[in-house]
Amino acid sequence: VEQHTLPIVSMDLTFDGGSENDPVGKEGLASVCMGLMSDGTAALDKVQLAEALADTASSISSYAGNDSQGVALSSLTKHLDSTFALFVDTLRTPGFRADEFARVIKRRLEGLKQAKGSPEAVASRVAGPVLFGAGHPSGRIVTEASLAAITIDDCKAYHQKYLKPGGAKLFVVGDLTAADVRARFAAPALAAWKGKAPGRKKLPGPKPIGARIVFVDMPGAAQSQVGFSHFGPRRTAPDFFATAVMSSIFGGGFTSRLNMNLREDKGYSYGARGGINYSRDYGVMTAGTSVRSDATYQTLIEMVRELRALKSGQRPPTAEELTREKAGAVLGLPSRFATASASLGMFRALVYFGLPLEYWSSYVGKVEAVDAAAVANAAAKHLDDGKAVYLVVGDGKTPVIVRDGASDRPLEVGGKQLTLREALDKLVADKALGAGGLIVLDADGQLIKE
Repeated sequence: VEQHTLPIVSMDLTFDGGSENDPVGKEGLASVCMGLMSDGTAALDKVQLAEALADTASSISSYAGNDSQGVALSSLTKHLDSTFALFVDTLRTPGFRADEFARVIKRRLEGLKQAKGSPEAVASRVAGPVLFGAGHPSGRIVTEASLAAITIDDCKAYHQKYLKPGGAKLFVVGDLTAADVRARFAAPALAAWKGKAPGRKKLPGPKPIGARIVFVDMPGAAQSQVGFSHFGPRRTAPDFFATAVMSSIFGGGFTSRLNMNLREDKGYSYGARGGINYSRDYGVMTAGTSVRSDATYQTLIEMVRELRALKSGQRPPTAEELTREKAGAVLGLPSRFATASASLGMFRALVYFGLPLEYWSSYVGKVEAVDAAAVANAAAKHLDDGKAVYLVVGDGKTPVIVRDGASDRPLEVGGKQLTLREALDKLVADKALGAGGLIVLDADGQLIKE
């Protein structure tokens, strides 16, 4: 995409691969090895590379997601020659130094320790096995043991296996022409680069955890992380635009039903959000928030109440909600192309999901065509309280409250105020969130037998 208004260029060379290919027992391999690639080249160590880039206000980064990975650069046009040379070195001859590798592993181990002290981080860690099952590539968790099993030789082998030009995709946005791009990639530094990386493996089907509520006990936690998830439509579904407006009404922004309930009305949370997260293969309906520990029980009640009210049509989308969310989507579109890197991301997403490259030219018209009936149909079709799994991370011994009219009171049974753990058992017994039991996990997603 040519953008000559500013003398800036962004490139991103993406490859199939990522964490879904991590061997069992070495979870984190793709993330560690791809992250290490931009920590120095064979000629320049980490500090020298950083200084060379700083001299020209350029950047080079490498990354790995679940099913894609790559190397990216950002540069002023006048410094593109020198930045591109460093980009090629990063791509073809990364340093993979033992001292940098040891530092990366140590930093990630420390990060894991910190993550296990945060309800929000723990919820994010265990969300994969809860939704996909522990044996699914998207359900495996990075642990201290899996990080310790990765070696520098693993990273060298990973680079040789997966970073091949065959099947790679290049995205370029900024102040240069297509001819300039072709000339750079046909130059001697890359002309001898050959080969094709392995294609994507066929993934097994997800096996969501067999429970209505999943609980991770974190003694002493000041807040609880509360949320739910279930599978929804794929990104290419024909009713995508109606579904997008529906999910925005439910939990997409500050004025969404979920946030107005839990933050503005109840005062339990600083912010609650929900919507559909898309990957290449799946759409996942999620909602989540951090809440006062004592309000965890009532938050779950309110979440399912909002879900059911929208799904059933008890509270159909209003004209005000429809106008607000459609206007937000349309008016917010230009900002999504405000920078070269942002524009690159928008077109990269089209290729990732298999959407046509002219997609954005018809976006506004398709948003504006969404009506209340389409949103109601999307809610009825895609919100599924019968399949939702509720994940709670918090202090199981916290006494909990329940909303009674306009105020809160202790949740009591037989004159005794229930703890969070007891309240979750009550939700299961009452089938308040639907039929299904309760499973307790630890911070690594391992089952705890009670």
